[in-house]
Amino acid sequence: MDLGTIMSVAQTLFAALQCSELRQLCHLFGYKSELDNLRHTVLTVRAVLKDAESKQDRASPLSNQAQGYIDDLKNAIYDADDLLDEFITVTQQKQRQYHDAATLAELRLFFSRLSVARKMSKNVAKIRNKLDCIATNYGQFGFKVDYEPIKARREETCSYVDSVEIIGREVDVEKLVGMLGCSSHGCSFVTVVGIGGLGKTALAQLVYNDERVKSEFSLRIWVCVSDQDSIELGVKDILVKILRSVMGIGCGDYSMDQVQIELREQLGKHKYLLVLDDVWTEDRERWLKLERFLKCGKEGSSVVVTTRSMETGRLVGNGVMYKLEGLSLEHSRRLFEMTAFGEANPPQDLVEIGHQIVDKCANVPLAIRVVGSLLYGQTKSKWNSLRQKGLAYVDDGKNGIKSILKLSYHHLKSPLKSCFSYCALFPKDFVIEKETLIALWMAQGYVVPFSDGQSTEDAAEECFLILLRRCFFQDVTRGDYGEIVSCKIHDLMHDIAQDVAGKEISEGSSNTTGLDERVRHVSSLVDENFVRRSPAATQIRTCFQVKGKDEELLAGLILANCARLRTLTLNDLEVTVLPESIGNLVHLRYLDLSFNLNLERLPKSLTKLLNLLTLNLSNCFELKELPKDLSKLHKLHILDISNCYELKYVPSGIGKMAYLHTLLGTYNVGGESSNVKECFDQLEELKGLGNLKGAIDIHIQVPRNAKYVKEDNRGGAYMRNKERINRIDISIEHVEKSESVEYEEALLEELQPHPNLKALRVDGYKSVRIPRWLRTENLGSCVPRVVSLGIENCEGLEYLVDLTRLSQLKKLRLVNLAKLEYVANEDVADGESVEQLLSFPCLEYVYLQSLPNLKSWVRGIELNSDLRDCLPRVKKIEMLDSNGQWLILENLMRGAGECDLENLMREVLCS
Repeated sequence: MDLGTIMSVAQTLFAALQCSELRQLCHLFGYKSELDNLRHTVLTVRAVLKDAESKQDRASPLSNQAQGYIDDLKNAIYDADDLLDEFITVTQQKQRQYHDAATLAELRLFFSRLSVARKMSKNVAKIRNKLDCIATNYGQFGFKVDYEPIKARREETCSYVDSVEIIGREVDVEKLVGMLGCSSHGCSFVTVVGIGGLGKTALAQLVYNDERVKSEFSLRIWVCVSDQDSIELGVKDILVKILRSVMGIGCGDYSMDQVQIELREQLGKHKYLLVLDDVWTEDRERWLKLERFLKCGKEGSSVVVTTRSMETGRLVGNGVMYKLEGLSLEHSRRLFEMTAFGEANPPQDLVEIGHQIVDKCANVPLAIRVVGSLLYGQTKSKWNSLRQKGLAYVDDGKNGIKSILKLSYHHLKSPLKSCFSYCALFPKDFVIEKETLIALWMAQGYVVPFSDGQSTEDAAEECFLILLRRCFFQDVTRGDYGEIVSCKIHDLMHDIAQDVAGKEISEGSSNTTGLDERVRHVSSLVDENFVRRSPAATQIRTCFQVKGKDEELLAGLILANCARLRTLTLNDLEVTVLPESIGNLVHLRYLDLSFNLNLERLPKSLTKLLNLLTLNLSNCFELKELPKDLSKLHKLHILDISNCYELKYVPSGIGKMAYLHTLLGTYNVGGESSNVKECFDQLEELKGLGNLKGAIDIHIQVPRNAKYVKEDNRGGAYMRNKERINRIDISIEHVEKSESVEYEEALLEELQPHPNLKALRVDGYKSVRIPRWLRTENLGSCVPRVVSLGIENCEGLEYLVDLTRLSQLKKLRLVNLAKLEYVANEDVADGESVEQLLSFPCLEYVYLQSLPNLKSWVRGIELNSDLRDCLPRVKKIEMLDSNGQWLILENLMRGAGECDLENLMREVLCS
């Protein structure tokens, strides 16, 4: 049972009690004491939950009665959170309707007419009474409000290992032995990182007992860092353990000064190997304090640290990490057969079943050993049962794989526990998009800022990185600029997530009518009977996927019956009309309507969802418009309108959505019926969106007969304040042929980006002059970090700029520049070499298409100049439909590692 989640909900409830609207009303109508009493009750509940959380490990499991009590408490907290959230949201809705109420008297009269005060009083009293009735009984079940945290501990390790029992680690031993003593600065540090059960300790034992290591190091020391020591990193305690290992006597009564003197005496005369097994600390200051004492040995001394945290690996020594992976399939099967069959000759049918079971162990040695031991001597039916159920249902005892992996979970703080257990919502081997996962966490209220002034989004990002560094996530993919795009959860970690989530998360099935009433999150709803009849339907907070025979009907039933939803995904359902009842889901924070290809409009009631943080409308191809008062969704963080091809504009007022940080899709400016003033108005909306990050596509449709008047220019600098935007794509389309170059120049001047920009593409610009911020003299200050540049369909440009000023440029695309003669219109100075003038130290990819008048890269350099030394890192060059630049291409090719042969052949044939 996951208590981290309900701890987060309790925190959200406590925060709701601080809500300004609620406090203002209580002050107006004299219910402040009622609110204070409720706040005190919630504090008691939080303390009881912390006590229960601290006891919930193998050493101190909860009794059935205590677990039942906690379930009742959780239900009461959920109900309280829902009631308060609904009340606050409805109050905000009404306040917005009457926002012109100028005096307290008018506000009091407004709320009196709506009987809000009476309803509020009843709700607060109802919540407090329900919580009080349960919370006051905590002592009957052994809980305390002044609890002592129980430390999750594992058995102490030692240096002994039976190498015969270790399979498949020969290569790892060779690599790790080769990394010892490699530092040129005295003592070297190597960290072995991996999830629990991979065999980090076993690998360290093998290295420790390797004959080459024994002969190389005159002193070898093994210290198992206990969990409590490891987290708090008691420096003196660890140093005492080292001395005890070396001297064979206890030094616990030594002062710190005596300890460090004795340590230097004992270690200073040796080239030593020290293994610190199972370190958890991520406190850099504490580690550095310890590290200073470990550098007292002879040259070539080494320290090996084993840990589950990559963050620990980064702070140890100079950050040299050895990331331990799972066993190969062959070694996994050998280990399983050795454990499950021993010396016996196994029947072939059990061997085949065993192979399928091994696949569920995700190549983790401890999991393979545990399962093999459980199945040793068991019947075929037992083997089949385990094959069907998987490891999540294995009761493997105190030292089994789940207990070992749960140590990582127990070391997390409550918000991180909530974030991790929520991942049970996804199926195994699912590719999880990082931004989606963060949005889902925020929708459930799991994320709390780690420090004053930190935004919730940044806190959620930090939560993700902590879980990644502690090996809860793996298989990370990255985008063009190094940012993390997606990840997966290790299969065994997924089992742990399912285990700790318990009954609160269900994957759903065709028989969802039998869902447990404790279910709060459903990953798949496929049965309309569940929505109509099941009591659990009324309290679910997440519906992640909807599939059924009549999906539009099922979607309507969900909107009508699942009023407590925070997260709702109705993607790819062939929904054509979204019911107005969507506006009744006042708790909703995350709404995904993507891939409803025939959805044309959204109901007006959508703007009642004042809590909405994420609205995903991507790939709604026929969507023609958004609600005109979309700006009422003032809390919206993410708006995705990617591939909404019929959506011609975003409603005015979007600039008021100050929390919006992600705008995916095309931001359209102008149009057939617009004028120049309206275009500047639409661009000015961007100025208010200072929190935008990631990428933005701006499409400017030049109005008919557009004429630029200087007064239209607002001096807006609409993009310059967006330091987290890494890519801008600007495309310009003409409704009809016009003489609008001054208008285009003015618009493009206003789109100067922040210097942090990584990628820029300009398409369809007709003027001869490029904007000031792209001119040679300004490149170094305006766009110094650009790594990708595309200039396309700019028919008026005769030259670009000195692109060598873009020292980080990796990708260059020049397409359909009919008048382009020189990439840079710079004259070569006397005595200046080609390499000095034309140097692209980072350029890797060049794409050239339809450049019929290109004479040279730089004015004054011959067409047939050897350019190999100018592009030392170029890997790929593509060229299409350009008859005049064959010599340029040929000379570029000499340094290229790869070329597009198909396109080159096409070029030869065209020539």
